[in-house]
Amino acid sequence: MTTETRPVLDLLRERRRELGIEPLAATLSQRRTILQRGALIGLALAGAVAGLCAVVLLQHALVKARMGSLQAVEAEAQQLDTLLAARQQKLASITATNSRLATALTSSRTSAALLAELQLLTPAEVQLTAAEVKDDNLTIKGRAFDPFALVRINALELQLRRSPMFEQAEVKLQRVEREKPLSPNPAGPQRTPAANPAEPGPLGFEIRAPFAPVTPGDQLTLLTRLGSEGMAQRLRLLRQEGLMP
Repeated sequence: MTTETRPVLDLLRERRRELGIEPLAATLSQRRTILQRGALIGLALAGAVAGLCAVVLLQHALVKARMGSLQAVEAEAQQLDTLLAARQQKLASITATNSRLATALTSSRTSAALLAELQLLTPAEVQLTAAEVKDDNLTIKGRAFDPFALVRINALELQLRRSPMFEQAEVKLQRVEREKPLSPNPAGPQRTPAANPAEPGPLGFEIRAPFAPVTPGDQLTLLTRLGSEGMAQRLRLLRQEGLMP
């Protein structure tokens, strides 16, 4: 017996009539058409979804490939940045070393220019016994002879303050004390212990003179004034080569 000939139990038949709705039997007779239509619509939607998924997967593959190439470029860029930073650091180290060497070659602190400057600044009857350079400080030791030994020491201190080599306000007299008597040496400026111990001895002193920062231009002027033509020419050459400002 087919679906069309079988009796259909419709409990809401009276209600359907009141509402003007088709009987359930008429609706069931169209179910094959409705199912076919629904199946076609479902297949169409499934095909659309499958196509959309395929497009998304393809786009994802393309994006992934582009990301891979971009990551390779980024890794190469990072390697180049690291190499550039290392070379810049090496260049800075070489530049600093060259600058230190150039400064040491033309520095007036440890050269004959310093001795020439001290010779020009030392008053008469003042004998320097030691000159020690440590870091940025010069320590001078010596003795001054009477008369006016203390005045001679003060004169040396003032001369050091006027020199462009030293920090004016930082030049300090560290020590002054009376030493044992000395007698003149006819062969030279050196003096030996006096035969008469009753005579007053010279005043021993110690002066600390911190070095002042000197620009290459001022240093060139200073070296020229002191007659250090060799160092002055060396400084000119280093400035021409760009190793010094």
